[in-house]
Amino acid sequence: MEEDDHAPLWCYVTKLEKMGGGGNTRFKCNYCQQEYRGSYFRVKAHLLKLSGNGIRVCPKVTPQHLAEMQRKIEEAEKRLKMAMPKKIPLPPSTQSTSTSSGTLDIGGFRMEGAFQFAANNPIPGYVPPGYNLLRTTLLQKERANVERLLEPTRASWKEKGLSIVSDGWTDSQRRPLINFMGASEVGAVFLKAVNCEGEHKDKFFISNLISQAIEEVGHQNVIQVITDNAPVCSAAGLLIESKYPNIFWTPCVVHTMNPAL
Repeated sequence: MEEDDHAPLWCYVTKLEKMGGGGNTRFKCNYCQQEYRGSYFRVKAHLLKLSGNGIRVCPKVTPQHLAEMQRKIEEAEKRLKMAMPKKIPLPPSTQSTSTSSGTLDIGGFRMEGAFQFAANNPIPGYVPPGYNLLRTTLLQKERANVERLLEPTRASWKEKGLSIVSDGWTDSQRRPLINFMGASEVGAVFLKAVNCEGEHKDKFFISNLISQAIEEVGHQNVIQVITDNAPVCSAAGLLIESKYPNIFWTPCVVHTMNPAL
């Protein structure tokens, strides 16, 4: 079996059948020869003898086997880390700046210093891109680059499944927006934000937006939909559950706890 650095222990079991809903698979342990069903989470719990995870721990895995599997996990994590994009910081500004002057501090790096350095230290022969190039060609290339970087996460949805997370908010121009994200154990991906200005946000409107997001990522990959616990969202969640029997609606824990507290 081809190794997956996001799920390196799959090579210690034999996949028998892909089950409906998320990343569930029927598999047979290569050590104890017993058959189970579940996602990679259960495979990992079975092989590493992690009790309390809804699956029996493998009685045939020895300490030597455990050491080998831990080594394989560490090697996979190292490869993933090396494959991550590298950040090359510019020299920080030597001038004193403050947040009131518009300085933006990201990860300890002052962006004002980067801009000042680029402006005050031109590179011979280098012509910086203009406004039109930045908002067209370069923006399109950067979007394509981001899409490429997200491909491994999106590919994992077929194995591990994902949750559609949605919430409403208002932007700086006071426009009502509903955003959608896809969350899995690999990471979260922003899917889209919908401008709902002038729309009647009833249960049918919201359930239709959720259905569109589900179809965009593949309904067979979605395990659950998470929204706030507003009555209209609860009603929309019931419509989603009736349309997709394998997907269930869950209220956000934070929104549920706030009224209770």
